Amino acid sequence: MTNGLRRALAAGTALLLLTACGDDGNSAGNSDQTQVNAPDRRTVISTINVEVETVEVVERSIGQVSSRTAPSLIAEVDGRITAVHVDTGERVKRGKLLLEIDQEPYALALASARADVRRLEALVHSQGRQLERQRQLLASGAVTQGTFDTAEGEYRSLQEQLEGARIAVRQAELDLRNTRVTTPVDAEVDERMVSVGDFSTRGQPLFRLVSQDLLRVRLPFPETVGARLAVGQTVRMHAPLSAADVVEGSISELRPGLMGGSRAVEAIINVANPGSWRDGGSVNAEVVLEQRESVVVPNQSVVQRPEGQVVYLIEDGTARARKVRVGVRARETVEILEGLEVGETIAADSAGFLTDGADVKVGEGRQQ
Repeated sequence: MTNGLRRALAAGTALLLLTACGDDGNSAGNSDQTQVNAPDRRTVISTINVEVETVEVVERSIGQVSSRTAPSLIAEVDGRITAVHVDTGERVKRGKLLLEIDQEPYALALASARADVRRLEALVHSQGRQLERQRQLLASGAVTQGTFDTAEGEYRSLQEQLEGARIAVRQAELDLRNTRVTTPVDAEVDERMVSVGDFSTRGQPLFRLVSQDLLRVRLPFPETVGARLAVGQTVRMHAPLSAADVVEGSISELRPGLMGGSRAVEAIINVANPGSWRDGGSVNAEVVLEQRESVVVPNQSVVQRPEGQVVYLIEDGTARARKVRVGVRARETVEILEGLEVGETIAADSAGFLTDGADVKVGEGRQQ
């Protein structure tokens, strides 16, 4: 091999060695850069520590509102209606004059009854004096016992007639007062059934009144729930158009029988009108059947998996699936009957994205 060839081979070998060394340095640098830029694939979650809270077992129903005071006023005397002072829809205070019936016949009847009382009072007085004389004559033997007994009987008869006449006066006074029909309660005129000039007869309906201040709510419940209802249980109610205004009351009474073909038990709640409820309206209600202390977690912490409902315990940055048995579900929470202990840490709002064994990271400020 010539000297020139040797020099050419040596130069080529040196070039290959330099190239190899340069490749090794670049590979190491790229590996380090890949590790620095690798994304964090841990699921970001918030956590919550398991606590015990009061859980309410409730039964819901839709009920109807009615007035606790809804009198139907009827005519208590016969006569021609001479004045009507209110109309349908008007609010009236207790004692307000609603209607007047012709008073003249009843004023005359009262005057006649009082005249009878005065006449009989005079007769009783006269007969009393005569009876006293008969008693004196009987003592002296001037009259017989039979004559005295007759005088005494007439006196007692006149006294009874006088008592009857006085009762007739009281009845005539009552009839005269009943020609003026007034409202017995603060209420609203729901219906007016007569007009001026009509002839009313005793017992004829005149007005239907409704009091909007004191209300009665009737709630139907399934027959199967009836055994769990009891007087005094708390009831929360709200009108469909004002769900934010919750009115709290309690069961006042329970209908002992089932309601016709509906096979429902009816609970009665007496409540003061919060302001906007009306007779005949509807309310949404829930009766608190039971209260108990239980483990409670947010609804979003419980997720459905093939093995059932689970929550994810967070231990050293790892999510561990734990099967649980749930109880009462509320708007934001769910009761855990089995599977969790107080103080354990579980995933909250991102639980639906987790699997058993997943790496997790608690977001900044997301520990609850």
